[in-house]
Amino acid sequence: MLWDLFPDGVQIAVGDPRAGEPTGYPDEEAHVSSAVPSRRSEFFAGRECARKAIADLGYQPTVIGVHPDRSPIWPNGLIGTISHSSTLCLAAVARQKDDALSIGLDIEPDSPLPEGMWDTICTSNERTWLDGLPGGQSARQALRIFTAKESAYKAQYPLTQEFFEFEDLEISFDGHDFFAMLQRSVPGFSRGTKLRGRQVIYNGHVLSAVCVGSDQFKKGAVS
Repeated sequence: MLWDLFPDGVQIAVGDPRAGEPTGYPDEEAHVSSAVPSRRSEFFAGRECARKAIADLGYQPTVIGVHPDRSPIWPNGLIGTISHSSTLCLAAVARQKDDALSIGLDIEPDSPLPEGMWDTICTSNERTWLDGLPGGQSARQALRIFTAKESAYKAQYPLTQEFFEFEDLEISFDGHDFFAMLQRSVPGFSRGTKLRGRQVIYNGHVLSAVCVGSDQFKKGAVS
């Protein structure tokens, strides 16, 4: 099921964020030296999963540094994404190529999203869709919207360095697939671009994944 999230060639590794151990890479460990134990464990588990996925691609595991914005620094030629809840950690890594310029992954426990959050997360069209659903479905579909936006944001950020508000993406669903449509233009993406993603349920969580290819991102283009 996990391997349905991304196209072929993307390696996924799974871990337990409660069981992360120091990585043995001083630069990595220094980044969380003052963090609380749970945060350190989550960070270490994410790096362990990432290195396993890198090894599965046939590369030598290596240090995965941290950008000032706290995103991972992937080895040259590789792209990746790490996400975790309190009980599940996943990392996905791939070779960077035309059909996989960047990837994004989000994990959320499969529980209803409180209605008080809907207006913050949803566009007016999304909210109208939620309000029209049969009773009991809206809160779970709101969670699906939230995690879809998170994965799409993570996929676009390494390419654009643009911070998005929730209203900058609008989600529509087609079964397990979804489309995140940009509501404004950013360098490389025109308004109306649809980033295609996929969602699965795994181990009590909703997982969302997006892969951006060169057919969607035009480097240097400003719309």
